[in-house]
Amino acid sequence: MPPAAKLSLLHVFAATFAASYVLQLGPDRVAAGAGCTQHERDALLAFKHGISSDPMDLLASWQKEGGGHGDCCRWRGVRCSNRTGHVLKLQLRNVYVTSSSSNDQFSSTALAGQISDSLLSLDNLVHLDLSMNNITGPSSHIPEFLSSMANLRYLNLSGIPFSGRVPPHLGNLSKLQYLDLSGFWYSNMYSTDISWLAGLPMLEYLSMSMVNISAIVDWPNVMNTIPSLKVLSLSSCSLLSANQSPPHVNLTNLERLDLSINKFDHPMASSWFWNLTGLQYLNLAGTKLSGRVPDALGHMTSLQVIDFSFNQNMDVMTVSLKKLCNLTVLDLTWCYFNGNVKELIEQMPRCPSNKLQELNLGYNNISGIMPSQMAHLTSLVVLDISENHLSGAIPPGLGQLASLSTLYLSRNNLSGHVPSEIGMLSNLTDLDLSSNKLNGDITEKHFATLAKLKSLQMYGNSLKIRVSSEWLPPFSLDDAALSYCYMGPLFPAWLEFQVNITRVEIASIGIIDKLPDWFSTTFSKATYLDISQNQIHGTLPKNMEFMSLEWFYLSSNNLTGQIPFLPRNLSMLDLSLNSLSGKLPSKLGTPQLISLNLFSNHITGALSESFCELHSLFYLDLGKNHFKGELPQCFPARMLGFLFLSDNNFSGVFPLFLQNSKQLQFLDLSENNFSGILPQWIGSLAVLRFMRLSENMFSGNIPTSITNLSHLHHLNLASNRLSGVIPWGLSSLTAMTRKYVKDPYVDEDPYGGYVYMSRQTGDYLPAVTKGRELYYDVRIFELVSLDLSFNHLAGGIPEEITSLDALLNLDLSWNRLSGEIPDRIGIIKSLESLDLSNNVLSGEIPSSLSQVSYLSYLNLSNNNLTGPIPSGQQLDTLYAGYPSMYSGNPGLCGPPLQKMCSVNNASRQGVQTRTEHDFDSMSFYFGFGLGFTMGLWVVFSVLLFKRAWRVVYFHLVDRIYNQVYVPVVLTWNLAREGSTD
Repeated sequence: MPPAAKLSLLHVFAATFAASYVLQLGPDRVAAGAGCTQHERDALLAFKHGISSDPMDLLASWQKEGGGHGDCCRWRGVRCSNRTGHVLKLQLRNVYVTSSSSNDQFSSTALAGQISDSLLSLDNLVHLDLSMNNITGPSSHIPEFLSSMANLRYLNLSGIPFSGRVPPHLGNLSKLQYLDLSGFWYSNMYSTDISWLAGLPMLEYLSMSMVNISAIVDWPNVMNTIPSLKVLSLSSCSLLSANQSPPHVNLTNLERLDLSINKFDHPMASSWFWNLTGLQYLNLAGTKLSGRVPDALGHMTSLQVIDFSFNQNMDVMTVSLKKLCNLTVLDLTWCYFNGNVKELIEQMPRCPSNKLQELNLGYNNISGIMPSQMAHLTSLVVLDISENHLSGAIPPGLGQLASLSTLYLSRNNLSGHVPSEIGMLSNLTDLDLSSNKLNGDITEKHFATLAKLKSLQMYGNSLKIRVSSEWLPPFSLDDAALSYCYMGPLFPAWLEFQVNITRVEIASIGIIDKLPDWFSTTFSKATYLDISQNQIHGTLPKNMEFMSLEWFYLSSNNLTGQIPFLPRNLSMLDLSLNSLSGKLPSKLGTPQLISLNLFSNHITGALSESFCELHSLFYLDLGKNHFKGELPQCFPARMLGFLFLSDNNFSGVFPLFLQNSKQLQFLDLSENNFSGILPQWIGSLAVLRFMRLSENMFSGNIPTSITNLSHLHHLNLASNRLSGVIPWGLSSLTAMTRKYVKDPYVDEDPYGGYVYMSRQTGDYLPAVTKGRELYYDVRIFELVSLDLSFNHLAGGIPEEITSLDALLNLDLSWNRLSGEIPDRIGIIKSLESLDLSNNVLSGEIPSSLSQVSYLSYLNLSNNNLTGPIPSGQQLDTLYAGYPSMYSGNPGLCGPPLQKMCSVNNASRQGVQTRTEHDFDSMSFYFGFGLGFTMGLWVVFSVLLFKRAWRVVYFHLVDRIYNQVYVPVVLTWNLAREGSTD
């Protein structure tokens, strides 16, 4: 059951309880005639004094004197006893909000301030309802003095944003029959002890929803001490289990039990409440209960509503519900249980007076063929079996379910024709057969008696809607989703009569026609209109300005002419892939625009200042047009997430306004005339994932801050005039590595929401990889690629480029890179395309390349590489398909080249190693010889031109000669004489 319906049931119960209590007071106590007492009036005025804001003037009549307002029994929200004049009831609920209201709605209608303790003077007060107000006071706690109001029988503090502990003193209110402490959606209340509830023996209604009582393990035993309970609501209380088993269940009067949205996470069958045979309402939605539903459910014959939805670990539904003759609602949505649809239908109640009105089986794993007859379900108002695995045809027997107003069979595997018997369902308001495999014709007979039909959804089938051009439909639709159903070639004439329609989806229905004259008037109330992927020609209507459109999709048609003034409320506009021309309107007049897609048209001119008014713009695609000039510097960039301007004639420097685009994820400025240097602040675009700046005239160095972009996984700077070296720190581009841990804030949607903003579905997005320009669909945004080709980069390839081991494409070709190819480049196992051609790289080809098994393109041509080519099946296969991958490297040899490695070639590595490692010793000897020679020439030159130095020099030589020659001669003579003897 929807949450709103559940809440309404609770409100009905509360109102019924209050009405019955007032009747107990007697008719003479309802009318306010005796006049209130002085001290109670003063108490109420003191309460009003504690209210700081009353936006709905709820307390406007609470005045001390004048105009008959002195009698507090006549004040709004106050009820007194006619006999005694005492105040019995204070009803100040904020009726303008519900538990699902937004914070703005809450604050704009609620009383604000605090609950004054002056209420203690209302000794006879039995009914106090302050719910859905903002009267928390400075402490934000539930006031403890309320526990002293001993006569209270009804206390409703629900929806007041209290925080902190629930005061256990409330257990003093022994006469309470109704207690509602349920929180609002931002509640922060808790309780660690609820034993005080045992002090409320008359309690019939208890709601503590959204109060955290997770610390209380034995909560079922506490509830079991209140046998008078009829309603127990503990939804969203962070309870951890429901498998406690009280020795004796006293809750024999319990009619409604709501334990939804807790964290039980244990088998459903072990829960304690299956013996409560008097239950009429059982809500276990979102409790994480698992396994099979116990057979005991089939004996709880008083049940009217069963809600097991959003328990995604349920087993096959085998329990028979045939005896549950009072059952009106069964909700098993999103339980992921298996089962056969025919068997499930057979298990439904079979009683003389069948009351089942809602059967919700959507989002499960139900399979099989629907039964041909369902006569025991003739009371059904809602039948939902969407998002399952049903097969076969839709049975004609559905036409017998005369009460049916909602039929959801979408997203199954249903096939065959749609039976014309559906046209007999005269109460049908919602029909959804979308996303199946249905075929055949839909004719006027299918709609014969559907006068109440408001929503018709048949998209995603192979149906042909064949009705006469003069057919007058019996219905007035709010919603028509008929995309991919053939309805052409003319624009469907019957749509002219759907003047109240708000949503129209007729994409790809085979229209070959102009937009009709009645387009703007018939669809004047429409907020969503999708007519994309047809062959609509002609111009756009000129009177669209006053339409209510918020989402307008006309992509992939043949529209021509200029874009007229647009509907003022537009949030999303997609006119891509048409032939629109001329300039944009001087005044867009769409301040709420979030997404604008004009990709692939013939629009000209510069962007006007009116773009500066688009403060909510998130997605902008102007690619493949004829725009020119500089971008307006007032361009709103704060919310921008996508900016695609490729293939135009835009000029100027890198857009300065992008410095404020902290949400930018995708940027494409390629194929324009942008120039100048790339700014250093580009590294502050912290969530950027895709950046393509290729084919411009950017110059200067690649900013080192680009390595700060940890989410960047696609970078294309090709075909510019960039110089300098490849920045160090590439390992910081973690999104290009396999170690990248996806950030839920950035990477939750694989394409950043692109598929929601654009209707482009074909291969329109280019990327140069594998030696040629390939076109991709949206999956290009997942291509991990680094392309710096066709620039003037110099220096070596940084070794740390090998840390980018998630790269699929690496292109550094046509630069001036030198040095060796990093030896560990084979670490990039995911690499599919590697192009290092047309550089001045030297050394050998790393053997690790032969280990890259996914490599399907390699180009190392036109470098100075030497030595034998590494062997490996992968490289041999690549060479067979692209034999020029090694050309222009005369030093390479060995298979698969014809040039064999000679002895010199074979020892080239040793020679090269010696050349490299002996370079220092050779330099030493060369330097030594050169220095020695130069030294001698210096000495000889000095001796030649300085006579005094020549005398000193030769005199020194004579002395050394005499000192050395004489000893040597004497020693030689002595040695010779000794040998003669």
